[in-house]
Amino acid sequence: MKTEIENYFKKDRSHAGGVQLIMKHSNRLALKKQCNMQPESEYMTGVIHEELRELAGMTQEALRDLFSAKVAKDIPQVKDVVIPPVKAQSANPPVATKTAKTVSGPASKKASRKK
Repeated sequence: MKTEIENYFKKDRSHAGGVQLIMKHSNRLALKKQCNMQPESEYMTGVIHEELRELAGMTQEALRDLFSAKVAKDIPQVKDVVIPPVKAQSANPPVATKTAKTVSGPASKKASRKK
């Protein structure tokens, strides 16, 4: 558990990844419910990080050292990215048709007022 949480702090640090670890390792049911109910925010992410720090038995200084280092994410190489082919467009674009509109003007209002 400790190594899994440390790897999270070194590589991921995302809200969704933290929620997964909280659901897996935490015993606090109120926190689990709060993670499911509240949307992602800086406050909730901070609460999740603090809970994970306590679960891993890390000091605040050790967590600060991990946060001072850059996140080691896997960046895809240009040769690994697949670009889909572009479909050719037809020479004749679709033509929009006009629809008749009903206009209510002052003449129709006067006619309805006469009795």
